[in-house]
Amino acid sequence: MNNKDNITIGRPKVGGAIYYAPAGSTLPSDASSSLSASYVNLGYVTEDGVTLTTAEETDMIKAWGPENVMVSQTDFGETVTYNLLETIRPAVLQYLRGAENVSIEADGSIKSGTTGDQLPRGIIVVDTIQNNGSAHPRYHRIVYGDCQITDRSGDQTYNNSDPVTFPVTITAFKFASQALSGKQVYHDDFWSAPASEESES
Repeated sequence: MNNKDNITIGRPKVGGAIYYAPAGSTLPSDASSSLSASYVNLGYVTEDGVTLTTAEETDMIKAWGPENVMVSQTDFGETVTYNLLETIRPAVLQYLRGAENVSIEADGSIKSGTTGDQLPRGIIVVDTIQNNGSAHPRYHRIVYGDCQITDRSGDQTYNNSDPVTFPVTITAFKFASQALSGKQVYHDDFWSAPASEESES
């Protein structure tokens, strides 16, 4: 039977939806457990939210005739894009420029600069609440266990109406899945039980 509870929009989890941790940090293994202290909240993102993009390319192999006889996968990859709104949040500046290029003074002032250096790989976690208005929302956690910022291109516009933002694109690499017992994956997905089921446990 069809079930409208399985249709959803992806809203950010209250209190923070995108977290970053250095490579080697403990990976989450469910949808709702607290993240370890190595994860930092990257704050608000623009109303466009987070876009997860899968790109796959194939070649059709043809036999004499012509006849299609086989499909060969030639490429597969995943990227994630978002625009960070909290552009003077220390964790955001450290994430985008490298911790060594951001200094937080005792009085709360900040000193920083852009070097353009390539940034190291790390971990990104995206936490959402999936609900279509039903009484049974679920938490959905997406884990990119090995990823890297590959594009910071974009404009920071200072005017009377538009917020200043930092556009970010990350590229995912395969890692040992926590959801699939160590199988190599580009990302893990975890969904919690429906709220009513969790409350009964």
